[in-house]
Amino acid sequence: MKIGRIPYLNSVLFYHGLARAAGRDGVAMEFENLLPRNLSAAAVESAVAAGPVPLVTTWDIADRYEPLVSADGAGDFCIATVTKAHSILLFSSRPFDCLDGATVGVTRETSTSVRLMKVLFEEHWGVHPAGFAGVNPEQNDAFLLIGDEALVHRNGVAGFGHVADLGEVWSSWTSLPFVFARWVVHRDVPSARREQLVRWIDESIAEAWSSVESVVAGYGARLRMTPAQMREYLEAFHFRMTPLEYESVARFRELDRAVRITYGQTAA
Repeated sequence: MKIGRIPYLNSVLFYHGLARAAGRDGVAMEFENLLPRNLSAAAVESAVAAGPVPLVTTWDIADRYEPLVSADGAGDFCIATVTKAHSILLFSSRPFDCLDGATVGVTRETSTSVRLMKVLFEEHWGVHPAGFAGVNPEQNDAFLLIGDEALVHRNGVAGFGHVADLGEVWSSWTSLPFVFARWVVHRDVPSARREQLVRWIDESIAEAWSSVESVVAGYGARLRMTPAQMREYLEAFHFRMTPLEYESVARFRELDRAVRITYGQTAA
């Protein structure tokens, strides 16, 4: 099985023991490091068997992929923030409700976060930026970073005195968590393999939490974070869907559909 692997700190628990678990059961498993947007593209092409696919893409591929859930209902893994995301950050040179007509830079890594940002612009802050471009602080009025890149700049960027954690904004506005990705599996994968994959990911998460400081050690220097800070960061996430996550997904999909029409895009 080819598994999409997001190479961010917030996904490390899924993969820590996954390959080793598969090896014990004699199942060949190949991992491909893919940023969220690239994992979306791979899933659209049915190029991976499973992975934590960005939420908005899971809607587009529902004819070929479904949530990774075992027969007894276990699994349904996700990457969701309870309140703060810490790594989905919008940096702005002026207050967010003053970004009408602005040029907003967007990282090339995002699939879902940019759609959340547009929902918040239209429905929460009540503004409509003039356009979206690549990240270039010299030309952007505001810009969006996600994942490890956002963590590197978590203490701020010169000239951009306003910073919004989009997970926190969503949570404060809706009183709901936000789901950025869900583990899905291709419908062609046999049920026995799905059961194994759910069990292996469960084992990987449990094993990684038991020694989390050593698991995240390789990220510390690059992200300029201590083991304690990285553990606190991971503790801000939910990795399984609950009724609140399902409610949030439904709410966001409804808002996203309306905003996509506003921006002249086909509603998913």
